[in-house]
Amino acid sequence: MPGLLSRVESLLEAKPIVAVTMSTGLQGQSVVRHLSQTGNYRIRALTRNPFSKTAIKLAKLQNVEVLKADLLDKSSLENSFRDAHVIFGNTTPTTSWKIFRGSMLRKYEIAQGRNLVNAVKTIRAKGKLKHFIFSSVCKPKDPLSSNPEPGHFSSKWDIEELIINSDLEPLTTFLRPVSYFENFYSRLPGVSISKSVFPGVVHPDFQWQTIAVDDVGLWTKAIIANRNRFLGEAINIAGEELTGNQMAEIIKDSLGEEYLNVKYSMVPRTLMRFIEHDIAIMASWIERTGYGANLTKLKLLANDIGIQLTPFSKWIVNRKPA
Repeated sequence: MPGLLSRVESLLEAKPIVAVTMSTGLQGQSVVRHLSQTGNYRIRALTRNPFSKTAIKLAKLQNVEVLKADLLDKSSLENSFRDAHVIFGNTTPTTSWKIFRGSMLRKYEIAQGRNLVNAVKTIRAKGKLKHFIFSSVCKPKDPLSSNPEPGHFSSKWDIEELIINSDLEPLTTFLRPVSYFENFYSRLPGVSISKSVFPGVVHPDFQWQTIAVDDVGLWTKAIIANRNRFLGEAINIAGEELTGNQMAEIIKDSLGEEYLNVKYSMVPRTLMRFIEHDIAIMASWIERTGYGANLTKLKLLANDIGIQLTPFSKWIVNRKPA
């Protein structure tokens, strides 16, 4: 028995360590879950509160260890990143809500990004780090029309620049998702999918790119497995390019009789400026320039590396509103 236990421990030690920041967020959960399912990695799920319901759930997954770490505390990041072969870095602008500003604060995310990059630099100098994946946001289809950019976009793009200026680009992959399907479920009254209303932030007939947050985990798993192919690369990722009206029709077709009266409704821009100012800027940005993911090439790449993109029709069935 001692010999068997020793061999099991040796096998675990041989598995590369992947550290995942913000592991209890939607992106982080997806990344941790998909990496755990492979059985190929030891996963460190970093979170500010390792005793939350989500953290406890993650800790039950195969080869997952939940660690306490805070993106505003560089030393906690360095401790959690020790001996890591791969780091998945994610930051957030979301903090306390204020009237006419909302919950998004650019300088809050920039502070996280600076700590993250500096911690990655420290770990790289120790020799084991092979790959840094930074979760950013999709670049514009028309860069010349990008200004003004929403603060929670420019903060991530500025962190990208810091990564490049810190000589980390050769071991970095920039993963740039578009808007999430999950954003259609809002905590705000009247701004969430129901049997009569499908709310969105752009005009009903404007095509915009969206993605299931679970696909971030799929892409991350594939990128880590094909590291040499993606080192130094940036990938704009999306799953669909549909209008609000088209998505409402998909809901009708996918969810059946109860949802035959559902209609797309654009949240008034003036209301959005009041409750989430940066989302109002984002909505105008999407209509002015659009996300720049090339879905044709993306689908070919996804097929080549074994990713099955999640269509909106599948997502809405799995996330059927109450």
